[in-house]
Amino acid sequence: MNDDPLRDPPAPGAPPRAATLPSTGARLWAERIGIGLLVAAALIAPLLVGLAYYLILSDGLILNGDDPLREARLWIIQERRGFTGLALSVAAPITQSEGEARCARTQVTFLKWEGSIRLEPQATYCQCFVRENGQWIGTPSACQP
Repeated sequence: MNDDPLRDPPAPGAPPRAATLPSTGARLWAERIGIGLLVAAALIAPLLVGLAYYLILSDGLILNGDDPLREARLWIIQERRGFTGLALSVAAPITQSEGEARCARTQVTFLKWEGSIRLEPQATYCQCFVRENGQWIGTPSACQP
């Protein structure tokens, strides 16, 4: 009698055995890639839902919001026609300071997808702040962007 149960003839009256496919290298790699894609989709989906929430239902995603000298903000541009793009503003301190005022240069970049995907020209502006009672307060001090 053969030691391989798949090659032994079935006993009389036994139910038929399920056919098994041989495991090839290509099939194993296809299974691994499929599982990897499934895991990646399961991990990325919540991140995309959270990002959509912050961009659409709130004022955008604000990073380092307590410090206006180093603040970054990402928001969605919404017009009457619907969502038309994304905007990113990044503030960085500049060395020009007058007295106790600290100034920050902010660059705003627009990614528009209405019609075709394109980057709009950047807007740059400068704003100065003074620290009062542990908080940054905007001042009318002039600075060069």
